[in-house]
Amino acid sequence: MFKTQATDETIAKMTLDDLNGVMEIEKLSFISPWTERFFEEALASPVSLSLVLRNSTQPIGYIILYSVADEAHILNIAIHPGFRGKGCASSLIEHVIGCCKKRGVHQFFLEVREGNVAAINLYRRFGFEKIGKRKKYYAETNEDALIMCLSVR
Repeated sequence: MFKTQATDETIAKMTLDDLNGVMEIEKLSFISPWTERFFEEALASPVSLSLVLRNSTQPIGYIILYSVADEAHILNIAIHPGFRGKGCASSLIEHVIGCCKKRGVHQFFLEVREGNVAAINLYRRFGFEKIGKRKKYYAETNEDALIMCLSVR
């Protein structure tokens, strides 16, 4: 478990016990939310790093990535709407980058909705750069996804 510096939240490995709270955040955050089965598969995967950000009573955010060799792909990150704008997503990303660097990861990839300006700006603050686009990646809205990459040493 890791205690964030700015607040009383903690970051820990996600467990099946977290899924009810995580599913609530997922449904509040996305037009086409992941199913509980997707989360269960991520938790069971040997290449997954699934972390939850908790306050004293509940999960308030999470991040899931797959890491193979020296690359990591951030698959999902969300913060409960009541806790957005307080640095929670930054805490999760900073923590994940630190953990993965210790494991020899040098590149991080993600997809983000082209219209999700807040998320794009967050990723850019960490040094992510746009490297491509996936046309109509999000089927429910036909919105394109930006592919972003961060290289670290």
